[in-house]
Amino acid sequence: MNTEGIDMATVDALSFLDSEEKTVLQSLFAVVELPAGGVLFRAGDAATAVYFLVSGRMAVQKNTGFAEKMQVVALLDAGAPVGEGAAVTGQRRGATVVAIENCRLFSIEGQELETLRRSNPNLAWKIMTKLLHVAHLRLQKSSERLAHIM
Repeated sequence: MNTEGIDMATVDALSFLDSEEKTVLQSLFAVVELPAGGVLFRAGDAATAVYFLVSGRMAVQKNTGFAEKMQVVALLDAGAPVGEGAAVTGQRRGATVVAIENCRLFSIEGQELETLRRSNPNLAWKIMTKLLHVAHLRLQKSSERLAHIM
C-alpha cells in the first residue's frame, strides 16, 4: 500500500524534511499497519527496510540470555525511526520490535534507499544523517544507563 490519502505534511516522523522532499518520498514509502501485540520484526531477521513510526507506540526487546526471556530496552513513540540498521545492506536485526498500541508506520526498503541515493543524493544524505543522529542518541542513552548501573 502506498501513502496516497495521507497528509505527509502532518507526519511528525518526517518533520526533518521539507514539503518537496516529502513528496519525493511519498511514492517510495509503503504503509504498515500493526495491531497491538504485533511483531514488526524479530532479532536475527534480515534487515530489509527502515520504518518511521507515524502513530502508536512500540517496545524494543532484547534477549536476556536466560532461555527465551526478553527485556524491554527502549520505548518508541510516534516520530521515531525504527530499524535504522537496514540502511546498511546485509545487516540482521539486533532486537525484536513489538507494537504496544495499534501502530502505523511508513517503510522504505533498503533497495529504494539505494535508488534514492543515486537519483537524489541530497535527500538520501538528509535521511541517512537523521538515522545516524538517532542511532548516536540511542547509543549515548544506553551508555549513560550502563554507567549508572556499574
